[in-house]
Amino acid sequence: MAAQQQILHGARCQLIINGKKVGLFSSISYGVNYDVQPSFILGRYSAAELTYTGQDVVSVNATGFRVVDNGAYKAAGLPKLQELMNHSEISLAIYDRQTGKQVMTVVGVRPVGFSSGQSARAISDFSVNFLGRILSDESGDQGEATGAANLDDGN
Repeated sequence: MAAQQQILHGARCQLIINGKKVGLFSSISYGVNYDVQPSFILGRYSAAELTYTGQDVVSVNATGFRVVDNGAYKAAGLPKLQELMNHSEISLAIYDRQTGKQVMTVVGVRPVGFSSGQSARAISDFSVNFLGRILSDESGDQGEATGAANLDDGN
């Protein structure tokens, strides 16, 4: 009996935007960056310490096929101009359809733009850029430590 494949690949992944499976994307990339400040002191050449000072927002880029009547506003949850003031944050997730596990979830997401184009003898595609607040993967949920401030503190 052959061993079950463990390496994740695109055919196993399903992109979920705000709880809805979206099947027209062909690639997605994402990343987390931490803010780190070096502390240099007199008497040494190298940094004495690297101190975490924050986490940048999560950047996500998804590219997919441009389908008539299912453009970026509809397929990727982009707000229209008149909806910006009342737009609510969305969530993104990637699930492994082989194991049923969540491999990535980003919460507090805002779509921030898209680009598209058409060329002769080519399939039309579009790319959507998202920014999110917190990314979790199959290693477990993430969130602020106990005691972190919130916007509604003191109200």
